[in-house]
Amino acid sequence: MKSQTVLFESWRGRYSDNPRAISELLQKLRPDLNIIWVADQAARLPDGVGRVRRHSPEYFARLFGCDYLISNDIVSKHLVKGPKVTYLQTWHGTPLKTIGFDEELLTYAGAAAHQKRMVRDIKKWDYLLSPGPSTSEILRRAFRYDGELLESGYPRNDVLKSPDASLIRAQVRQQLGLAPDSRVVLYAPTWRDDSMDAKGNFTDPQALDYELLAKTTPAGTVILNRMHSVVKTAPTTDMAGFSIDVSSYPDIAELYLAADVLVSDYSSTVFDFAVTGKPIVLFAYDLARYRDAVRGLYYDYEQWAPGVIATDTESLGAALTNVEEGHLAHLKQYREFVDRFCPNDDGQSSRRIIERVFTR
Repeated sequence: MKSQTVLFESWRGRYSDNPRAISELLQKLRPDLNIIWVADQAARLPDGVGRVRRHSPEYFARLFGCDYLISNDIVSKHLVKGPKVTYLQTWHGTPLKTIGFDEELLTYAGAAAHQKRMVRDIKKWDYLLSPGPSTSEILRRAFRYDGELLESGYPRNDVLKSPDASLIRAQVRQQLGLAPDSRVVLYAPTWRDDSMDAKGNFTDPQALDYELLAKTTPAGTVILNRMHSVVKTAPTTDMAGFSIDVSSYPDIAELYLAADVLVSDYSSTVFDFAVTGKPIVLFAYDLARYRDAVRGLYYDYEQWAPGVIATDTESLGAALTNVEEGHLAHLKQYREFVDRFCPNDDGQSSRRIIERVFTR
């Protein structure tokens, strides 16, 4: 019997996110399957995994002829679904900011065209992943999706509950040159729909004053800068030893393990990092504008936040200096946050999905 083919695509050519976690376990549990990744040459794939270049003739042939398609975003030029394809859409984060048809402001260039592609792609989905019940309601409405939802938790978070989590933390910190006693802060903001350069590339507004932050945080603090995948400009700072750009690091989950605290804003990284139980500080310097004029939010931010909210660099420095006190003050809200948004992130999400979707 001819082996079945599973085609994975994540972030238009990266080896990452929910599809990566599913792929790696699938390769162990189902060695009979032919696993192929849509990946650029920079992506390092495991032995035994095939590679296809996005938008090449082979790519379109694989899209039509594979047995399973697994993606974390819409497949932009997926015009015709093959007759035997089972399409698992994992999506790429628990939403705080509005998504899909709930996006009313549409402030970024190409938003209307994106929604047309989204409509076309959603019609092909056989399964859609959801972290849990509260998120399922949003996903159904935002995508106008009435197919099967798998409330499984997010596969990309399985590693956070892995028996190897402590070992991975030590290895990543060593790889990044971090001292054992460094207080490591992962700064992972989302992108701004209206922050672009002259060529139309999304840029970081660079609202964080690194020089001031270095003066207002304890000695030994190190900032890991992780820009969103669509942001093309890296944060600029010449403060060697204080700030490290990790935007190209392959797996953000490993950075969650390496970090001691997360600083973010409206990003789904907040939901993922909460699985670790470590402190979270929100840097919401543009909250009113982002909420009312740029994107829109599903929840009241102050009630939603599982940690201290800072509105400028100075207050962020104070929050990081007193991070344990802030975490304890928000512990009840933090635990309620995890119960509400991460009820299935127990380290077994990938296994549940494989058992449900991949039938012999």
